[in-house]
Amino acid sequence: MHTLLVLVKFINMTGFQDYSEMSLAYRPSHADATYDFKYGVRSVQGGGRSSARETIGRVAAGAVAKKILKQYSGTEVSSLMM
Repeated sequence: MHTLLVLVKFINMTGFQDYSEMSLAYRPSHADATYDFKYGVRSVQGGGRSSARETIGRVAAGAVAKKILKQYSGTEVSSLMM
């Protein structure tokens, strides 16, 4: 059985001029610095791989997969950060 699942998140896109100050410093509590140090890539406009716009699809799909695994196979997925 195949089922189509569509997840939609509308994001209010802002103009690039709103990010002009971000070229001077890394955003607090954001992955800008880590991503730049690790990969040497910095997306001042916020569209990089570690941005919410990029990761929201994976997070939503993971949440759905977690529920399906528990319902059909009894598998529970959990994580812990220390």
